[in-house]
Amino acid sequence: MKKVKKVIIPAAGWGTRFLPLTKVVHKELVPVLNKPIIHHLVEEASNAGIEEVILIISPRKMEIMNYFQTNVELETMLREKGKVEMLHMVESTRKIIKVKFAIQNEQLGLGHAIFMGADLTHDEPFAVILGDDLIRSEKPAIKQLIEAYEKTGSSIIGVQDIEPQNIHKYGVVLPTNESEKEEELFEIAGAVEKPALKDAPSNKAILGRYIFTPKLMKLLRDLKPGVGNEINVVDAFENLMKTEKMYAFTFEGTRYDLGSIEGFVKATIDYALENNEIKDSIYEFIKNK
Repeated sequence: MKKVKKVIIPAAGWGTRFLPLTKVVHKELVPVLNKPIIHHLVEEASNAGIEEVILIISPRKMEIMNYFQTNVELETMLREKGKVEMLHMVESTRKIIKVKFAIQNEQLGLGHAIFMGADLTHDEPFAVILGDDLIRSEKPAIKQLIEAYEKTGSSIIGVQDIEPQNIHKYGVVLPTNESEKEEELFEIAGAVEKPALKDAPSNKAILGRYIFTPKLMKLLRDLKPGVGNEINVVDAFENLMKTEKMYAFTFEGTRYDLGSIEGFVKATIDYALENNEIKDSIYEFIKNK
């Protein structure tokens, strides 16, 4: 069984929920403390032992590419002024992990974005990390899924329990056996994209972490547009399950919805309270409100 060495991170969207900021700053470059969102996601991949990141970007978002490349002028200035710590910080952005880029000229859905990485994943299993989901955990969330893949050899969908009032916002998996859904790893018979509460097949929401076998790329190539006239990756699951079992894995960790301002603020507060340099003053600031 081939190991999971690559991860696709789609980063071509407009970030409309963060307008007007995203007129000039790509959402992926908005910081949680002093690191942009995309840096946190790439670090998760690196800490999980993944060797290569494939970032899917649009032609208008080349600044994301610049973030992971050498800035000669900046590094020279820091070196000349003896700002060694800052220099190492800047250099680290291009040394975290090998990063490649693929261009998505049109935003036609998650399935389409993933397929843009097909030429770079070749005939290998691969991970997917979505930028709206920042996950803080002792073991990287995507590492937890990789370990589940190594047990099964099948595609793995990362899930967590979701509150009933939010079920309509997410894809939800259908367990093959209802009695097994509370297990950490369980087989699924399908998934429903953003169901009404009464139609939800479970309370297990798909939350931005996946491992896929190479078969998915072949299915995405021929997939027709679905809901919203988009290529939805969930729509490929039915055909994928005709050739292999699929599993859901309930990963451990605190998940922040970076697709919402509320989730972004919560992430920033929690990360600040874990930062030794500022946590005490931030705690006092919050306590006195």
